[in-house]
Amino acid sequence: MTTDLGPARITALAPTPPPLDPDWSEATLARILREDRALPHPAAVRRRRTRRRTAIGLGLALPIIGAATAVAIGGPTEVVSSVIHDFARQPNTTGNGLGRLDEPALVAKFDTDHGVFAFWVATSSTGKVCYAMSDGVWDGTGTPTKQELEYGCDGVIWVGDDVPPQEVTAPDQLGGYFTDSEPLVYGISPWPTATQVRVQAPGVDRTLPVRADSHGYGAALPEAVGVPQVTLTFLDAAGQVVGTKVSVAPVG
Repeated sequence: MTTDLGPARITALAPTPPPLDPDWSEATLARILREDRALPHPAAVRRRRTRRRTAIGLGLALPIIGAATAVAIGGPTEVVSSVIHDFARQPNTTGNGLGRLDEPALVAKFDTDHGVFAFWVATSSTGKVCYAMSDGVWDGTGTPTKQELEYGCDGVIWVGDDVPPQEVTAPDQLGGYFTDSEPLVYGISPWPTATQVRVQAPGVDRTLPVRADSHGYGAALPEAVGVPQVTLTFLDAAGQVVGTKVSVAPVG
């Protein structure tokens, strides 16, 4: 059996609205405005988050997970290992099937205009390349917490014009250079014998040390605002060139 409810009958069935209470309305509006002013502006949060993601490996598109709880006491590498394992246990993430995770290695840690930038990379027995980073959130001392890190595994990197995106399969693909208000360069040397890297571009000429443990390097480049790419020349302990590569700023 069906019943025909026309517009008139629907209106008649609607509940009667309560009478307007001006005092309650004014108090509620004031509370909402106070709470809105106490929160960070959404646009500012989006700009901050976009800058951090741009810093990851030439526009590396990796899932990012955050949490509001601290990790058990341990050094930064233990924390990085813990958050990567937590990431891998989440359903439908690129960390699934991680296998045995190798000890994370610190690639670079240096000061920028808005705080400390730090980046770690770890590989696994199944060939996954995972990372953790903090860009101006962790103060660089003691042990970072989960909410001070962004992290993920695998992903795709953009390496320049007219070049298809590439899957991340090796740690030395990670690293990058970007041109916004706070450009920087960091990465892992593809050449194990490199002990330093010369960073060059118009208005830029730096020589940075390469870490012996992770083969990582990095520094803020305030002089490189607006520069689209830098040339990296890797040198061994004798000062001989062992290889070069170009690091291109991502689009956007």
